[in-house]
Amino acid sequence: MMKANDAICKRRRSSAPPPGVDIVQHINGNFGRWQLRTILLIFLCKIPTAWFMACIIYTAPYPQRGELVCRSVSWNASESLPSESRNTDRLFSVQVCNAYAQSLSHNFVQRYGTSWNGTQQVMPCERVEHHAEYKSLIVDFDLICSRRVLVAVTQSFHALGALIGGLLAYQALQHVSPRRLMLLGMLGQIFCGNLTGLVDTYQLHIYFRCLTSVCCTLMYTAGHFILMDITSGKARILVVTLSELFWSIGLVLLPAISIYFDNWSHLYVAISSSLIVLVWLHRWISDAPRWLLRHQRVEQALRLLLESATHNNRMVPLTLDVRLTIYASELKSEQRIGYCQIWDKETKRRQLFYIHLIWGCAQVLYNIILLMIRSLGEAQVHVNTAALGFAEMVGLFVGLYFILYTRRYWRWAGNLMIVAGLCTYLVWLLPETGGHIHIDILIYQSTTTTFASLDRNSRRVGLELLFWMLLKFANAASIAVLTTCTGEMVSPEKRVLLMLSVVSFGRLCLVFSPLLSTLTVVHRLLPISIIATVGWVYGFLMRLLNRYYWNTEQVQVGQVPTPNTYRRNSAVIMRRCSTASSDVSNYSNELLHNFEQTVAVSIADLWHINFNTIHECDSMNEISDVASKSQSTQTI
Repeated sequence: MMKANDAICKRRRSSAPPPGVDIVQHINGNFGRWQLRTILLIFLCKIPTAWFMACIIYTAPYPQRGELVCRSVSWNASESLPSESRNTDRLFSVQVCNAYAQSLSHNFVQRYGTSWNGTQQVMPCERVEHHAEYKSLIVDFDLICSRRVLVAVTQSFHALGALIGGLLAYQALQHVSPRRLMLLGMLGQIFCGNLTGLVDTYQLHIYFRCLTSVCCTLMYTAGHFILMDITSGKARILVVTLSELFWSIGLVLLPAISIYFDNWSHLYVAISSSLIVLVWLHRWISDAPRWLLRHQRVEQALRLLLESATHNNRMVPLTLDVRLTIYASELKSEQRIGYCQIWDKETKRRQLFYIHLIWGCAQVLYNIILLMIRSLGEAQVHVNTAALGFAEMVGLFVGLYFILYTRRYWRWAGNLMIVAGLCTYLVWLLPETGGHIHIDILIYQSTTTTFASLDRNSRRVGLELLFWMLLKFANAASIAVLTTCTGEMVSPEKRVLLMLSVVSFGRLCLVFSPLLSTLTVVHRLLPISIIATVGWVYGFLMRLLNRYYWNTEQVQVGQVPTPNTYRRNSAVIMRRCSTASSDVSNYSNELLHNFEQTVAVSIADLWHINFNTIHECDSMNEISDVASKSQSTQTI
């Protein structure tokens, strides 16, 4: 009985944290079942956020050929046009804002159906009539011709809302707990998101879209704050990186949602109303313990940590409430860091300038590649969106591999982005497969020719999609490295402000980047060429940062020794460290017996024998210490 009590007391003493140890991390641990529940629920919030950002792909498709009727200035309103007049010319799918004078005549098709040479007089449209089955933003708000740029403006206001929401979240977290701020963001997204799809004027639409984006940003920024507070160590790296995985899952699921809700208003309502489930699940999301302690809510923090210790089956100090009170006073007395202090030259300003540019370019590519997938054609937009989502998933895991198992992850991510950007220029060399030849062909041509043209167009879309996926894959890997490793450029107390600065700069760039989609009127491959250029440029900047930051925990892989080299150098090490017999000079049985189980060296130490002097050891205990130290530096 006495021995059992002694064992329990010894275990309790060993579980008590030594002075100076973070008591919150000591109770929570790096990761456990309690953290897993909160992490999964916060990850789920990424899915409707991704839906709302990317739904512009399906709510603003341009009308197909035959769905617009161009009424020119000379058109007589009392004269009705034949039903086939709007299908006379395939150029209506491209130039819907102009009409051909001859095409307004009743007998144009019969007279010029086989001999039309495209040299007809062009007249501007006075009014455009819509005959589309799908009621999109383009149709309902008449966003065509000179107003086509307003589609990009819609997404620009979404980016503006993300910028405002990020700054507002930083200020709100000074007074509102992260858990409550998450709930406010969810409720705001439900309310404003539904209004975004129900309003009947374009001005109100972009206003509520901006407000909904603010609420989305409040929600996932508060969730990210909780994730950073309840995890630590390698588990935090995994959680931060894999949080973007659920954003990709949302992209994969969005095409299925858009199939069931084929009206743009219904799609907005469905996406926003899905958060009702997360509001019900919000009760199982924990708060941030350190935030509670910083605001002197010791009782709530104590209750939270006791719950964590119960679920994770961890020991709790008997003086936990006292330790939490002391820790709360320490957090309250911490001096706040100002934004200008990250530019105090502790980190070179040139490096900080580089990281801001990198984040701006990476954020632009991360969103614009997805939004411009419509340029490949509306017929394949569902498959193309899902393909980009899968490419993003693969890129995230590659970026995670760079972070965990390479020394120079900045260089590897930069190299990948440079290769992807330069390879994308090859899209100009793709052979034309008829996807645009049909513009100058009348619809009264043979059915066989039409089907062949459509088939070649699908092959062209598939080939171009490979380049979009390559860019998306490389950019996702770079985003993973940036999200996890940007903070290492400054001291721990400055990391929050640095991340706020670079993310805000990236969102500021996003406000103007949707206007790239309007360049398709110049050439359909011009936007992807600009995106590729931005990609390899910021990949080159990541290589510049590689000079200063790398993973020092990873041992650099050296030259592999040959068996003869191994035998020679290991024999020298054993001779120099041996105290069993001073007369041993080769592989004697006594030497092998003494060293077989106790001595091991790393490959690096095996090579160093040729350059550094190895001093003799005084005892076998010192040999064991040397061996354990060398083994601790090895990695799997």
